[in-house]
Formats: sequence, C-alpha cells, structure tokens
Amino acid sequence: MQLYGKELAKRQIAAYVGDFTQVAGVERFTYDEGVEGGIKAARVRSGGGLDFTVLFSRGMDISAATYNGMPFAWVSATGWGHPHAFVPEGRGWLQTFHGGLLTGCGLANAGAANVDGDESLGIHGKLSHIPAAETGAWTDWEDEDEATVYVEGTMREATVFGENLRLRRVISTPIGKSSLTITDTVHNAGFQTSPLMLLYHLNFGWPLLSEDTILRLPDGTITTPRDDEAAKGISAAKMFTAPISGYAEQCFYHDMPQGDVTAELYNQRLRFGVKVSWNTQELPHFTQWKMTGQGEYVCGIEPATCKVLGRAAEREAGRLMTIEPGEYRRHRVTITAFTD
Repeated sequence: MQLYGKELAKRQIAAYVGDFTQVAGVERFTYDEGVEGGIKAARVRSGGGLDFTVLFSRGMDISAATYNGMPFAWVSATGWGHPHAFVPEGRGWLQTFHGGLLTGCGLANAGAANVDGDESLGIHGKLSHIPAAETGAWTDWEDEDEATVYVEGTMREATVFGENLRLRRVISTPIGKSSLTITDTVHNAGFQTSPLMLLYHLNFGWPLLSEDTILRLPDGTITTPRDDEAAKGISAAKMFTAPISGYAEQCFYHDMPQGDVTAELYNQRLRFGVKVSWNTQELPHFTQWKMTGQGEYVCGIEPATCKVLGRAAEREAGRLMTIEPGEYRRHRVTITAFTD
C-alpha cells in the first residue's frame, strides 16, 4: 500500500512503528457529557488523510470528517444529540439534526412530514435515532500489501402491525486512501410488503463550501426545482455565495444518467473537492439541498430511493418503493476527498 509517498508492505511498515495504530486504524469510545453524553462512537483514520467519526448510537451516522486536517462536513448547532432526545412528530427531527457527513433518513419515511393513510409521519423518519446493535470496528489485512478499516452495525425499525425492517450498515475505508464506502443491506424481516424509503443526507460545509465552490454533475443531468422558492434560484443551483442573512432553503432535483454516477463539490480556490458516487438503479433520485444562510451554511448531496416530499406524496405519484417479505435490498454510496 502507499503511505505518505512510499509503497510499503505490512512488514516494512512494522519496522517503522511500534503499533500500526500510529499510522491508521479505528478506536471505539463513548462521549461522557453534554447532549452527546452516552453516545457510543468509533473514530476512523485512513492513513491517507481521511479522518471521520461513526455514531453507533445514532443509526451509524457519520459526524465530523476531515481530509488532511481540513473539515468538510457541516455540523449543526444541535450537536450529536442522544437519541433519547428525539422528537419524532412533525418537524421535531430538526431539534436533533446534527448534520455531519451523513445523517441517515428512512426507513419507512424520508422527506417532509406527512400523513399517509391513518399514519402520521415525522420529517425524515427514525433511522438517524435508532441505536445500532451487532456492532464491530476493526482493521482487516487482506494480505501483506492491503488493509481496510471496517465499522458495522444493524438498525431495526419495527412496529406492531407495521413494518419490520433491518438495515445492516458496513462503512469501509481502504488504508492509505481518502475514500469511504457505505454499504447498506435492508431486509424485510416481517410478513407483509413494506414501504422502503432511504435517503443519504450528506452535508458539506465550510471551508469546502464557499463562494469559490461549484457543483459538478454528469453531462445530460436534468435539473428541476422542488418548489417556487427553488425556482427563483435554479439558474445558480450549482454555484454558491458567501452566507446570506435570511436565506430560505432551496432544493433541486437532479435527474442523472442511468448507471454509475458522481456528483462533485469542488472549491476552486483551495483546489479541494469531494466526490459522491452511487448507482442510479439502487438510488434513482438525487436531491440537492442548498442552504447558504448564516450559521446554517451547507450543501446537501442526497442520493435516495425517493424524492423529499414524504411518503404520501411518493405513493400518490406512483413512485413509492416497497420491499417484499423476506427480501434483501442493497444500496451503496462512496465518498472520496481529493486535492489537485
């Protein structure tokens, strides 16, 4: 593997260090005070400049993230609130929306709060507030030349007379590289067809995001506004300004070409960027959340199985994805930080 400009095998690295954790690896810990008190987490260092934290207690969300010491994930004022503080009704989700590199949305609802049949659904669902079970964090040496850090856990969203969904999340990071891959396997463990709504709320902030940043999308992408507010800014959807007082959020739907796709945020002044890659067969919808207000300065890149108007709207539009009893469904997203 390549570490700090040298191609080295495992035994060669061992000659330089007392323990490989000097270079890269993963360590588990528990926050002990404030709104984060009691949250179990794991910090990953790739040895290729990538450093991030996975929150076991918060649905395997990813909180802070840096590349070569430069932060690129937006962090909200709420902090990594303990799931016991979760308010599921209406827009209560926002009271513990920590931002971070990844906030998971789903599984029975993602998007706006809505009423579907006789069921009242809060914004973005419960996934981000479900503590993981069957957790693990380790470094695996495939051979003498390659190693990968893995962090994994399982979340279960279930209700009597309703859904019984299990999501197994594996976050993998090759040692010496600056990328991570989130691989989610959803299993309908129940005996009835269930809605499946899964949205990867990836939140990018300053200094990656600034007035020097552009959003790059594949040729052939078709962009439409979510609503009248977004329509006002559609001509500048892929460009950004300095923070604006009183800015109202804008969301844009980007209809991408079929197959493997990449969305890229690139800061032209810093020559620093982040790529988000996925397959449109697994995640057919992509929403850009543009929120460049003061203190809430963020661009969300959101690959998903759905748009962001909520389950009732998805059902009415004929887009609602479902998963059959016993069925497994896999979804994968890769995030890569880079400089040039």
